[in-house]
Amino acid sequence: MRKPWYSIFYVKSPIAKIGIGILSILLGLALLAFLGGVEEQRMEAQTASWDGRSIEKGADLYYSNCSSCHGFDGKGLPNVAPALNSRYFFSQRTDDVGWAGTLQQYVEGTLHTGRPSKVSTQWANVMPTWGTAVGGPLRADQVDHLTNYVLNFEEDALQQTPEEDPWQFFQDALSKQLPYDPSEPGYAMKLEQALAAAEAAGAVGYEIGGVAAEIPEEDANAGPAEPRSPEDLFTALACSGCHNMDAPQDDSNKGPVGPNLGNLAENAPNRVAGEDADTYVHASIVAPNDFIVPGYNPGIMPQDLSTKMTAEEIDSLVTWLLGE
Repeated sequence: MRKPWYSIFYVKSPIAKIGIGILSILLGLALLAFLGGVEEQRMEAQTASWDGRSIEKGADLYYSNCSSCHGFDGKGLPNVAPALNSRYFFSQRTDDVGWAGTLQQYVEGTLHTGRPSKVSTQWANVMPTWGTAVGGPLRADQVDHLTNYVLNFEEDALQQTPEEDPWQFFQDALSKQLPYDPSEPGYAMKLEQALAAAEAAGAVGYEIGGVAAEIPEEDANAGPAEPRSPEDLFTALACSGCHNMDAPQDDSNKGPVGPNLGNLAENAPNRVAGEDADTYVHASIVAPNDFIVPGYNPGIMPQDLSTKMTAEEIDSLVTWLLGE
């Protein structure tokens, strides 16, 4: 009778069987030791992969929901919203707001709840609520992805020089100090910008870089304030952060956040049926959500501009925008 082919694996010797068993156990232990040695590195690589995916998802969410105010590169828009890709944000912001937790917790909390109570904010738009737990549109995991994306700016942001840092003066900062050393190149320029921003904002009782601003005494005999010029209004109300006065608005050249205004006089009469240019521009200022230019989102332009200007100032701004 022919032996089966696998008979070659038969071991008759008891001693050989014991030896093979011991060898198998030793090889198994060696394999477990090897896997244990590389498991930490494998888990680190896997965690890095998960973090990378989270940052990528956060980037998509950021560009869809946040870039119109905080800028496509995270460096903010002048007077519209503060910079996140900023040395100040990573080195001093939590101290300035008296936050005792981590920066990650600060970002998560801000995203979840927003800043709905800061109606008198210096920024053109109030930070909305994003977390679904408090009425926003984003799930908790999406808020986590956004947080990871924002924190991913840190390495590059901390390398910024004073000149490169897009930090804008915060009126609510406790210290009102610059996040730089006076010996750094560009410090003097940033100090000058901060002082100018503080003065333009009407901030009082602060000290920046050793320069103090006293609280002015009220003048009981002072008359009514002079109307502000359209140029000053356009800057102070953060219009310049979203609208470019020097570029035309057409199919091949559209403003990324708000329409360009270089050829507003030509476009305005054709926006809303039955409205001439003056009527359309005036309505766009006092009731911006009544008509949204195709391709743009509602709610980006501040809804309370009519409370921040007199009727005379609004009329002068309309005339200036139309180049009349």
